[in-house]
Amino acid sequence: MAAPQTSGYLQSSDPTKPRSDAAVPFRDIIPSATHPRITGIVDHDALSWCESRRQIEAPAWLINRLDAKNLEKPYKGFTSDGKVREGLYEYADDEGAPTEEVKAKTEELLKILTEEQKKAVQFGDVTSDDFRLWSNPELYVNPGGLRLDECSPEIQTAVHKILKASSSKQGYEKILGCCLTNDFLGHLVNGKKVLNEHSYNFRLFGTPSLSAPWGYTFFGHHLCLTVVFLGKRMVIGPTFMGAEPDQIDEGPHAGLQLFRTEELESLKLMQGLPKELQDKATLSKGMDGKSLPADRWNPFDERHLGGARQDNRVVPFEGCPVSEFPVDAQQRIINLFLAFNEYYPEAVLQHRLALFRKYLNETYFSWIGEFGDEDPYYYRIHNPVAFMELDFHCGN
Repeated sequence: MAAPQTSGYLQSSDPTKPRSDAAVPFRDIIPSATHPRITGIVDHDALSWCESRRQIEAPAWLINRLDAKNLEKPYKGFTSDGKVREGLYEYADDEGAPTEEVKAKTEELLKILTEEQKKAVQFGDVTSDDFRLWSNPELYVNPGGLRLDECSPEIQTAVHKILKASSSKQGYEKILGCCLTNDFLGHLVNGKKVLNEHSYNFRLFGTPSLSAPWGYTFFGHHLCLTVVFLGKRMVIGPTFMGAEPDQIDEGPHAGLQLFRTEELESLKLMQGLPKELQDKATLSKGMDGKSLPADRWNPFDERHLGGARQDNRVVPFEGCPVSEFPVDAQQRIINLFLAFNEYYPEAVLQHRLALFRKYLNETYFSWIGEFGDEDPYYYRIHNPVAFMELDFHCGN
């Protein structure tokens, strides 16, 4: 089934229509209660809201794509040319992962669950296809695990203790910031039963251990984490983080704004490159479906390519090789890598950074859009061991 051309929610006065710049105050584009994008949300919970979206052709396309029955099998992996490159990843025996603490917090969670909840949260081991069933829309497509907004505050707190133990201080603050921003969005559109601080699923894979592989997924609207531990090693990925709107301007969390480093550092990087390198990095000045190939844009993912159900996607290296950048621009690429990966505990992050640096000469930087101070844009940093994207979505 071909991707739809619109989200299915458009109308002549659509406030989510892209503007000419990225700095439109978000309160100017909040949909009205009668807008087809949110009409009726006040009367729904997450499950019933998803079912209601099945009645609209374009959202139904997305729901179908995310459905477990359409998970790509066999799993091959995300590649640049369709061929899996072996021997890329190197791990030390001890990378400083906080496995013991996370194991303890996970066991604390299990102690307070009912037998029914324990059964619901366990999803086999980390090789299970269920491990790939994360998704980032508000659409609750594949129910299961612990749905935090259906759990007690005690369970919600216990899950967040696991997230906090797994992350750096600033990383957990970013994770929590995504949750709080999602809650703020629910407030703005009067849909708190669908969009709230706890509208996320937690699923456990394997048995918490200091020697055998195990992990968890935590996912929902604009926040998805997949985490695996093996001894004193850990991997967090794939991840998806977003903010809609991009800041909170009222209430107890007023002033919260996410992804500023990822935005500002990239813009300074692009603006500071010599023109020939700017041109080489730019894939397209236009950002919409009229400017980009059909397989590179749809009204839900827009420009990003590494979202849910893209496990076997082939994305070629594009843009400008970072090896051609001036030294200061190469450092900005490293700064961006650190910003994207700051959820890792510091000791583990240094191992991930060393691996990224090893392949810096095989790293590509690509850009879509203009790069004035108030322009929307997309960029990607891509090498054999890293894939990072930032996209200004319409209305986000």
